[in-house]
Amino acid sequence: MERRKVINDKNGGDIRRFAFGIRTVHSIYRFLINIFYPNICPCCEEIIDYNDDFCDECHSKLIMYNEKFYIENADLFTAYCMYDGKVRYAVRKFKYEPRGNAYYAFACGIVQALQRENVAEEIDEVVYIPMTRKAYSKRGYNQTKLIAKEIHYLLEIPCRNVLVKTHETKSQKSLGAYERRINLKDAFMVREKADVSGKCILVIDDLCTTGSTLSEAARALKKAGAKKVIAAAFAKTKGKESANST
Repeated sequence: MERRKVINDKNGGDIRRFAFGIRTVHSIYRFLINIFYPNICPCCEEIIDYNDDFCDECHSKLIMYNEKFYIENADLFTAYCMYDGKVRYAVRKFKYEPRGNAYYAFACGIVQALQRENVAEEIDEVVYIPMTRKAYSKRGYNQTKLIAKEIHYLLEIPCRNVLVKTHETKSQKSLGAYERRINLKDAFMVREKADVSGKCILVIDDLCTTGSTLSEAARALKKAGAKKVIAAAFAKTKGKESANST
């Protein structure tokens, strides 16, 4: 029998983290990898169980996201937690070094956010924010792809390379909401042979600030015929400035 430890989150929902028990081939893979590369908490880097997301102390300090935020072109936006405290360190670290447990922890968080919204079962496919070849070559990996692949295992839905970034854009970090929107205008398109028509698509990112990136990705998916687009991020910054702000 599978044994679980259940932690109550600050939104009143149950967060299930599997302490023992093998459920899937992917769980076996995580167990074996953990022997050589121990699983660590993304926030404090303490060694944790192979199927845990965060250590108990860091998990208890997460501020759950419970606000309403509108992203243009998307039918729904949700996030797991606020971009605050040690979460800042975890997200920033993950953007430059895909080590430890971050991709799995962030995927678990997004799945839990989707479950809070009761939309997880609607989703047909998960897609991720693409990078140009130049950007990918410089970083060596796409962090949103790593998260999306874990969501694929957790929800047992296809993870597809659907979106293409059409041109290089400036770094979003130093830009305001309007500048971010202009910077990403028409930056994404759906691959010619990718069929999203009539489907409910989940598009994910690790961090949402103004929502401009997710908005442009959702626009491309809707233009290609997606019936519904759910946008989700692991963390959301404070403030209610939406992606269509001017």
